[in-house]
Amino acid sequence: MKTAYIISLKYAPGLKKEFIAIGENFRKRGIKVRYLISEKYSNIEGNVEGTNYIRTKDNTKGLIADSFNFYFFQKIKNILKSSPPSFVCFYNPHPLNPLIARFIKKEFKDTILALYLHDPYKPDKSHYGFKKGLYMRIAEFIQGLTVKYMDYIISPSEYSVFLFKKRYPDFKGKNFIAPLLVPDQRINPKKERRYFSMVGGAHKATGHDTFIDLVNYVAEKNLDYNFCLITSSKIDVFLKRLSEKGRKILKIINKPIIKDSEINEVISQSYAVFRLDREVTQSGVIPVCYMNETPVIARDIPGLKQHVWHKETGYIVPFNTLPQDLIRAMEFVKENFQGLSKNARKKYEEIWAEWNFDRYYSEILKK
Repeated sequence: MKTAYIISLKYAPGLKKEFIAIGENFRKRGIKVRYLISEKYSNIEGNVEGTNYIRTKDNTKGLIADSFNFYFFQKIKNILKSSPPSFVCFYNPHPLNPLIARFIKKEFKDTILALYLHDPYKPDKSHYGFKKGLYMRIAEFIQGLTVKYMDYIISPSEYSVFLFKKRYPDFKGKNFIAPLLVPDQRINPKKERRYFSMVGGAHKATGHDTFIDLVNYVAEKNLDYNFCLITSSKIDVFLKRLSEKGRKILKIINKPIIKDSEINEVISQSYAVFRLDREVTQSGVIPVCYMNETPVIARDIPGLKQHVWHKETGYIVPFNTLPQDLIRAMEFVKENFQGLSKNARKKYEEIWAEWNFDRYYSEILKK
């Protein structure tokens, strides 16, 4: 029996449902599946058979220290030797990835190696600040070391492919598109819609400042809108911008671990979800919104407008957007919600639904 490994040693809670969807679809097709993943994923929904948790770090210094941790590396080598891999998919950058890939290529020469590469690189890191920008440069360097061992690079979008080819023009393996697979966990679509929401990680480039400015403006003008913000990130810097009136119309869900079911609950109660990133390759929030029949209001950048079809599944606002632009978008969504909602769900089913697995992974399945 073939054995497939999914390796995700860097903890990123939103990714768990994605790599589990890949692994469990391999299992359904008669392939043995094992997961080597960060121990912190054990706190997130979706624990499955064949999982080995590795106690890795999250911060930049910790990740670098992990790359010199002989115990971790030896434990992973022993697991691989106990059940030799036929296929390995690395999901999320980590300093151990190139070491593991080199070991596999030497020890198990026929093993197929793949890297699911969300972000080949960020062309403009100025939006992230010095600390986050430095982390990105380290992550991109590690990804470069990993890429050279790969037989396949799996990209989630056309824009990601464009950036990959720009960053790695001499890559000799194969690069193909497999959009993020999102299990159908739709909350009852008959739920009352009440919010315009912001979902996901918050930092300088995600546009949370623009969102808070919108909340303040709506509160000051006494407009009839309510908002919700759900994130596991530290948001003190953004809340300092929030006015007293704004706090009355904004529901905040902010805690270290947020379950997918909680996110789906918020999205299913929203007329639309904002994606106001200033720089992003693609958004994993968009297919989750579409799964829940919820339109998306997005900033006009390539990584977002490739998946938000203006006035079809959502609304595109200018890059230098003002509260008035966002209010026009919200008004359009409310007035045309039924059509936008129906189109959003259709796009989910056509592109990101889990049942599209064979369509994207047929070549690897034949190996």
